[in-house]
Amino acid sequence: MAEDVLITFLPDEVTELILENKQLEIRDVLNFALTCKHLHKTVLSSNKLWRKKLYQRWPLLKEVYWNHENQQKVRVWWQEVQANFIVRKTMLDQLSLMSSKFHHKIDLAHSEFEGFDPLFKPERGAHPLAYHFLTDELMRLISIPIMDGNLTHKYYAQKLMRYIKQSQLSNEWQKFIELPPHKQLLESGAVFVAQWSQPDRHITHEGVGSMLDDIVEQAKDVLKEKHPSHPIFNTPCEQFEYWKKNNIDDNQWSIVETRQVISALTEVIFNRLGFYSNSEMYYSSENSFIDRVLEHKRGIPIILAIIFESVCRRVGVKCEPIIFPSHFLLRWKEKYTGYPFHGEGENYYIDVFNNGRFITRQNCPRISNVSRCPIERYNTLSASSVVEVVERLANNLEVASRQRTVLNGRATRLRSALELIHLVRPHDTGAILHLARFYMLHQMNLAKLVDILTQIKKDPEFTCRGPANHILQMLQDYEKRNNVMTEVMYEENPEWSLDMSLEDLSKGANQPFYKVFVDDGSRRHVAQENLTMPTDPGWVDHHEIGKYFNQFKKSHYVPNREKADQYPEDSKIREELVSRYS
Repeated sequence: MAEDVLITFLPDEVTELILENKQLEIRDVLNFALTCKHLHKTVLSSNKLWRKKLYQRWPLLKEVYWNHENQQKVRVWWQEVQANFIVRKTMLDQLSLMSSKFHHKIDLAHSEFEGFDPLFKPERGAHPLAYHFLTDELMRLISIPIMDGNLTHKYYAQKLMRYIKQSQLSNEWQKFIELPPHKQLLESGAVFVAQWSQPDRHITHEGVGSMLDDIVEQAKDVLKEKHPSHPIFNTPCEQFEYWKKNNIDDNQWSIVETRQVISALTEVIFNRLGFYSNSEMYYSSENSFIDRVLEHKRGIPIILAIIFESVCRRVGVKCEPIIFPSHFLLRWKEKYTGYPFHGEGENYYIDVFNNGRFITRQNCPRISNVSRCPIERYNTLSASSVVEVVERLANNLEVASRQRTVLNGRATRLRSALELIHLVRPHDTGAILHLARFYMLHQMNLAKLVDILTQIKKDPEFTCRGPANHILQMLQDYEKRNNVMTEVMYEENPEWSLDMSLEDLSKGANQPFYKVFVDDGSRRHVAQENLTMPTDPGWVDHHEIGKYFNQFKKSHYVPNREKADQYPEDSKIREELVSRYS
């Protein structure tokens, strides 16, 4: 009792300083506050303490509060902590119910997640930063080691993360395309694509921008070694900050000075840092993500070009993206303004596929086996917009996702690419058709596509009303025939029987056949007579494991409740097998 009395006589500043210790969790601080009225008032009224504990518990939110300028607006930080916990707990409660609702579905449409909208959309009454609370919690859940976490919760957490992030990004995209042209940066478009396609990674504009800034600083060092009197070293910081955030109309230096800057950038990017175009894995999705390319120094030409343009712009050099039918180049002019006639003057092309080589009409090589120099034939092309570049990236991702090199999660990657193309070209009936076919293949809700097609059909301004009507009719016929689709069993499918080579099985078709998950991400059917117990059981790296199993116990998987209820007799057999072989 004496110790309790002594604690209450400590100055509030000392009490707060003790409670700020990283070893004390929020639960500990709350328990301490419950010991008496005086400490309760002291603890809950300390803004400094609760801001500190919030950032200790959720460190990524510190950047979020600063970037959104909400830190200065927050009056009661204890309420921020409380809101954080409430949103997270509500989300986890809803997440735990998803398997019971949707375990029978092949994939989930966006409509299946709309029940989460009130948790993260401000227009539905959510906390202004609830989106960040939820994505932070989902990231933590997804990153839990497989031996410690609930695999089913992780499976649906990944799907929910994708929905929440892409819902947010869809809104951000609409705001982005409404910006004036000088604010539509290529790097912002590339970051958007990386965020859209990798919802389980923490990718920020600030993080990518910082890596680009680092390249610039290294290039400045090289420039200073070779040309110490270059006027760039007398340029105020405010000017560099403006170039970083805005597209520029022209080079900011003389022709000779600009060439010196480009030379320094080329030296750093391609020689010292070793960036190169990954032709061996050209259609690997990672080569299309600016964050991954900046980390691994390899990527497809379009991303390398965006990186090159972004660092050029930061040091006052203007480059223009040019989309050729079979290649992507940057165009640089000695001067962009001041000519009497538009397009007058020599065009130079920077080929990042070949270490930043300058291409002119005199030294143009064949690119992608074209019969003639592409820049000679298409030297009148206008600079590509950011929207066109993002569309090109989305098309590349669609092609990459259709490759059979990486099967694990291929359907998810393809869906993301198709939905990205649809976002960029919302009224393109070709994009809608491809997406609709994917939805039908995976038995997903088509209602939103039907709504879009109906709007196109009714609007006289659209020239694609005819194709829209044909696709709409196709979707309506599909929904009539397939309100409930069932899997075709092998007895009804002769081709399945041939694939299984039933004539080579001793028991033929008179035995169970199982769907087997394979480490490469594929699924196969296996006859029971061909199953054997593994001598060294281990984790199978398959993206659908969590849909059916909630735990991995080194030697075996434990089915989740839905799968256990479907096959209740398996529990006893599983225990016998584990006991016999463990």
